[in-house]
Amino acid sequence: MLNLRFLETFVWVARLGSFTQAADRLNTTQAAVSSRIASLEAELDVKLFNREYRSVRLTPAGMRALPQAEALVNAACKFEEDMRGTEGLRGTVRIGVIDTISHTWLVDLIRRSKQLFPHINVVVIAKTSLDMLEMLEEGGLDLGILMGPLQDEDFVNIELCSYACLWTAAPSLGLGGGFVDIGRLMDFPIVSFPSGSQPRAALERFFAGVPSDRTVFYEGNLSTMIRMAEDGIGVATIPPPVIARELERGALELLDAEQPIPPMRFHAVYPRSPGTTLVPSIAELARDVALEFCNRSNPDWAWQRKIGPGGMEQ
Repeated sequence: MLNLRFLETFVWVARLGSFTQAADRLNTTQAAVSSRIASLEAELDVKLFNREYRSVRLTPAGMRALPQAEALVNAACKFEEDMRGTEGLRGTVRIGVIDTISHTWLVDLIRRSKQLFPHINVVVIAKTSLDMLEMLEEGGLDLGILMGPLQDEDFVNIELCSYACLWTAAPSLGLGGGFVDIGRLMDFPIVSFPSGSQPRAALERFFAGVPSDRTVFYEGNLSTMIRMAEDGIGVATIPPPVIARELERGALELLDAEQPIPPMRFHAVYPRSPGTTLVPSIAELARDVALEFCNRSNPDWAWQRKIGPGGMEQ
């Protein structure tokens, strides 16, 4: 009888292309991984990997074995979950989250996760989308909630929701009550997302035709951006769901101006990993929580796309 742990180890080595990375993912040693693969190869009487310097490659026999091994591991995991139910799931899930979601529905996701999966440990790691993509590819995260999608067939992308990103400023700047053109915006510093981010790139394209000596950017994380805008340091483009409280109490106001940043689309991204349904379950839960948030928000600020037959947006 084949050992399921050996099969799971084989799948992880095949996916990560490394005994060391597979050992880290399985919380064991490289020697243990090597021993499991050697035992599996001996039991099957085939060579599954070609060992190379700092990497491994599947042999033709290994490539034939991989989809069947994945199916067996996934079936065993599904059987265990069906017998135990969601309350029986255990383990640690490392979730990377960008600031925009931390400021809106992250707490709701954590609460719902603890209700449905009481025995799991959730580790939340605040990172930029770029940092999360790198961590996902290196195995440092189990799930990323980020501006996506990640164009890689080894990863699953679940679209969660979209936010508008609009100009806002403190009322003390006197920009409310009428249309604000780009020249008037440039009379103030631009409070911006960090360099290298998708929103910052859109801002730079928007101001590309403006003399550079008139463009002053202040950048920071989302909390810093909100504080600077509220204190009248400059004008900012921020998703309104993030500043709903500031708008309600009049600390900030939305401006009637051309919007440089397209809607921000958020995805739950995770590796196509064998042997677990916990991460996919939390990703699906994130979609449900995002929908609930959108349903109680201004529909011009936050929404979830409806996907019809054939993957077409409705």
